[in-house]
Amino acid sequence: MSATPPTDPLGTVVQNPDAVRDAACRLVESRDVCSPPSAPATLPRTPGPSGASGGGLLGVMLWGLLILAVVALAFVAYRYLRVRRPEREHTDNDAADPDTDEIAGMVVVDRSREPRGWREEAEAHRIAGRYRDALRCRYRALVGDLARRGLLDEVPGRTTGEERRELQSSAPVALPFFGEAADLFDAAWYGRVHVDAHDDDRFQQLDHDVLARAATGTLHRRRGRDGTR
Repeated sequence: MSATPPTDPLGTVVQNPDAVRDAACRLVESRDVCSPPSAPATLPRTPGPSGASGGGLLGVMLWGLLILAVVALAFVAYRYLRVRRPEREHTDNDAADPDTDEIAGMVVVDRSREPRGWREEAEAHRIAGRYRDALRCRYRALVGDLARRGLLDEVPGRTTGEERRELQSSAPVALPFFGEAADLFDAAWYGRVHVDAHDDDRFQQLDHDVLARAATGTLHRRRGRDGTR
């Protein structure tokens, strides 16, 4: 005869093996190990440091380009005004050649080259046997000296006839010598007459006589500021 097992006063307990395993796991491990999520959670994206720096760099570049454009425009405007200003001043204040001026409001003097320079060139031509060129340089030197004494205008390209008429009014005592010197120059330069050392010597003597006579009894021609007599 078999014995009946004693009855459990708490009754039958139904246990889920998985639940028991999970409960035991939680006692020694973290929740993520024991019950990992079925799918990773999707978190909202927020602008990170890299995104923020990218937008800031683009803004700095745009501002830099704008500043460069403004500076370039200002520089172009400055250069334009700087170039135009001297032109206006020259047009308004100096209608004559930039290499000419007036002595005490009397006559025009060409400052592009002094008489001494013309005479030095004449000597170089004489040494080389170019007497025609030497005569031309000596005539330019003579006209320059007379202009610096206030006796006639020194304007390149004028004829000897115009210069004779001016000297007739300003220094008539020097006109005969100047006339002979002008004849030598015209014959050599325009008439293609042969010129030798004797002609060059004669011109140098006339040059001395003209300047010596012009120093006495001269009448300076006064001019207005507009160049009228």
